[in-house]
Amino acid sequence: MAMLSFGQTSKLDIGKLYTDVTIQKDKATGYTLQLEKGRPYKIHVQQQGIDVQVILQLDGKVLHTQDSPNGTDGPEKFDFTPSTSGSYTLIIERLNESTNPESGKVSVQVKKYTKAELERIARIKKELEPENKKHVLTVDIDHFWEAFDALATCKTRNDSINAIQTIYLDRATDGLIDFMRVRELTAEKYVNIIRKLPKYFASVRANTYKVKAVEDDINQLFNKFQEIYPNFKPFKVCFAIGIVNTGGTVSDKYVLIGTEVTTSTREIDLSEFNNSAYGKMLAGDTNLVQKIRNMVAHECVHTQQVSKYAPEAMSCNLLYNVMREGFCDFIGELTTGGQINSIVKEYGDAHEKELWTDLKKELCNTSTSNWLYNYDKVKDKPADLGYYMGYKIAEAYYKNAKDKQQAVIDIIEVDDPIKFLYNSKYDLKFRK
Repeated sequence: MAMLSFGQTSKLDIGKLYTDVTIQKDKATGYTLQLEKGRPYKIHVQQQGIDVQVILQLDGKVLHTQDSPNGTDGPEKFDFTPSTSGSYTLIIERLNESTNPESGKVSVQVKKYTKAELERIARIKKELEPENKKHVLTVDIDHFWEAFDALATCKTRNDSINAIQTIYLDRATDGLIDFMRVRELTAEKYVNIIRKLPKYFASVRANTYKVKAVEDDINQLFNKFQEIYPNFKPFKVCFAIGIVNTGGTVSDKYVLIGTEVTTSTREIDLSEFNNSAYGKMLAGDTNLVQKIRNMVAHECVHTQQVSKYAPEAMSCNLLYNVMREGFCDFIGELTTGGQINSIVKEYGDAHEKELWTDLKKELCNTSTSNWLYNYDKVKDKPADLGYYMGYKIAEAYYKNAKDKQQAVIDIIEVDDPIKFLYNSKYDLKFRK
């Protein structure tokens, strides 16, 4: 193990771990390394108090840029198989952001995959082939609980991290691989959250297995979606265990369900959440099948939405994002008869005019923090009330539309939030 502070360029030995490498503002740190054609390598830079990007070059040509959205701590890592042997350049540089410290440390290691590692990767890939061909993937749930059980025999934190990595994340389906990328899931984060919420994980376990029985329900949901929205393009659905920070999200191929969140109910041990807004959200309905259908339906709408404004549309960030989330609730309800935000809806129905008055004051703000993804901020009311406001705007538009199927298309494919709000006539409701 070396203790070095590199200059502009340094030779990097394959397999050696370099620690306490100093990264400074306006000073890229470069390495030369000899790589062999056809040999797989794993490149790992561990950030320690500074956010960096890692660039791999050959003869000045950029071959790969790595910048995971994990802030100033965590790994920047990727695999690389050279198409030609030669002297490559690895560059690590500080991201030029105002909130990023001007200096910090990283550790650096480039290793060859061993024959045993490559054989294990090939074996896992073959074992997962049948699951990856399915429309609904659930085997990641089994792998997670295998890793969870293995933690009982781990003696150190590193042992625990290794157990999660090798038993769960290394055996990820294609869906979980996407989930790991989209939600920045690492073995370290799993160990942290399990240590923080042991009662919760033990309590929710039985519920997570129940998603294995919902494949027919999901197929029915997709059929219903096709009925109301002819342009529907079905995605695969992956149920995995996350780090208790999302019930669902999407990638370009998958609806990704955080099964531990989606299957939480008021019967789960939520004492570790200390009556927080997030804990109250988890204490939902005990009808698991309906909860799962609602979450999948909500995320399915996200897979169909457009992600850019019409050329003539005025940018209105808060309204646009409120619509994107709330419209998913509305269309999801059309397909399943329920929605993921029952607590928000109950509060919203009792305070609708007040909420709309407040939202109008911020309508085109760039920040969404008063209305969306704000569980760590709210105290005296539910989080995510923007979902409710978006839902009500969609509801008004749908009720006023003569052609209901076209209304569904307009809601899903909205690309001009101001125009849509005007056409919904929602604001007129409070001018009477």
